[in-house]
Amino acid sequence: MADYVPALKARMGDWQYYVTVMKLGKIAKECQLAEEIHAHKDLDEVIQREISNRVSKEMVPYLLNEPQRFYGALVVAVYGGEPEFSPVKVAEHDLLNDLDDDKHSYGFGLLRFDGSQVYYALDGQHRLRSIQEAIAMDPDLRQEEITVIILNHENTKEGLQRTRRLFSTLNRRAKPTSSGVNIAIDEDDAIAIVTRRLVKESSVLKNLVLCKLGSKQITPSKGNDPYITTLSAFYETNEILIAIPAYKMGRDIDGSFKQFRPSNEDLDEYYGFLEQVWMQLLGKAPGFDQVLKGKKTPGDLRKKTDSDGKMIIDDAGNPLPGGSIFARPMGQYILAEVLMLAGIQDKSIPETIGAIMENISMDIDDSPWANLIWNPGTRRIVGGKTERKLISSIISHSLGLKIKDKVRDLKQKYRDQIGNPKAALLKPIEWAGNTRSMADMEGEYGDE
Repeated sequence: MADYVPALKARMGDWQYYVTVMKLGKIAKECQLAEEIHAHKDLDEVIQREISNRVSKEMVPYLLNEPQRFYGALVVAVYGGEPEFSPVKVAEHDLLNDLDDDKHSYGFGLLRFDGSQVYYALDGQHRLRSIQEAIAMDPDLRQEEITVIILNHENTKEGLQRTRRLFSTLNRRAKPTSSGVNIAIDEDDAIAIVTRRLVKESSVLKNLVLCKLGSKQITPSKGNDPYITTLSAFYETNEILIAIPAYKMGRDIDGSFKQFRPSNEDLDEYYGFLEQVWMQLLGKAPGFDQVLKGKKTPGDLRKKTDSDGKMIIDDAGNPLPGGSIFARPMGQYILAEVLMLAGIQDKSIPETIGAIMENISMDIDDSPWANLIWNPGTRRIVGGKTERKLISSIISHSLGLKIKDKVRDLKQKYRDQIGNPKAALLKPIEWAGNTRSMADMEGEYGDE
C-alpha cells in the first residue's frame, strides 16, 4: 500500500533530503537500527554504534515522566520504496522559488513511497530505541510527533560507503556542549541549579568561585588569587556533598537525579544545606578568617610561608607555591568525600568539619597530602581520583568512620604511593563522632 508523507524538500552539498513529521508510533514501528536490517555484521555494513544502557536508565524515564519532553530531529535513511516527491504548486505566486528547481513550488509537498520502504536511524539511534521502549510502557505516546529528516539510501557497496561517511560526520564530528555550559544552563539537574544559585545569591561564595567556563583547576596566576575554585570544580564538589541530604531523602546521585528537576522545596533544602556546609568549612579552615574579613585572598593562602607567616620567596624572587590544600579544588574534593561518608553514617557535619580542621594539617607540604597529591619538589598538584580516594580513606579512618579498605591494605597503599615503607597513617582522632576505641585504633598502626 502506498504511503504518503508531507515533507519539505531541501538540498545541502550533494545530499537531497526531506523534512517531515511522523507520529512516534509510526517511527517506532517502521524505523529500525542498522544491525536489525543487515543479516551479517560485515565491516562494510556496520554503520551503527552500540546502543548503551543510558537509554533505559535515563532516556525512557525522561519520555515517560517529563511533561516538557522534546527530542531533536531523527536522521533516517530509507531503503527502497521508490520515493517520489510531488510538490505543491502555487501558480499565482513566484515567492521562495529558490527552494526548488520548480520556481512555482514552495519546496513542500507529498513524498510518496510504494509501501516497500524500510527506514533505519542514521542519527538518533538512542532516541529511537528510547521511543520504542517508552511506547511499550505507555502506548499513549504513539500519538506524539517528532521531526524526521529522510535521506534516500542505495543498498549497494557505494551507497553503504556514502551513508557510512554521513553517519561518521553526524556522530564523530558532533560536538556536545561542555560541562561548563551545561552547568550554566541546565534547568533539570539539581546540582547545576543549586550551584548557579550559590554563586549568584551567596554573598560570600559568589566572590570565591571563578565562573569562567574552562579549566577545573585554579592556575597560579594573579588573576586567580580571589578564587578558591572554578565553576566546574565547584559543581563537582557540590555533587559529592549533595549526596548527604539526597541520601536522607532516599535518593541516589545517578543519571535520573540530574535528569528530573526536583520540587522547589527540595531545591531550597539542597541550597540551604550546601551553603551551610561551605560556610562551616570556610569558617574552620586555617587562614580563611582573614579571607572572609577581606585582609587576604585565597591566592595568598596558596603560597608557602615560614613559621612567622611570611611568604617564602624562590631564587627568582617569586612566592613559592604551597600553603592551604583547602584553597585548591583538589582539597575541597577530598574533604567533601570525607563529609559525604560521615553524613551517610549519620555523623554531625559541623562536628566532622571541626574534627578535621582541628586535628589534620591543611598545609599541603604535610601528611597526608605531600608526595601523594602534591609534589614538594616541583611544587605542583599531582595525582588524580585514585590518590583522592586514598587520602579520603586515610582521613575517614582517622575519624573512626567505616571504610571499605582493610587498615593493613590502606597502610600498604599509602606507603607504596609515597615510596616510604615505614610511613604511618594519620593518628586516630578522638571526637564526638568517633565511637571506636582509641586503643583498638592505635593498635592498627603497628608494622606487622
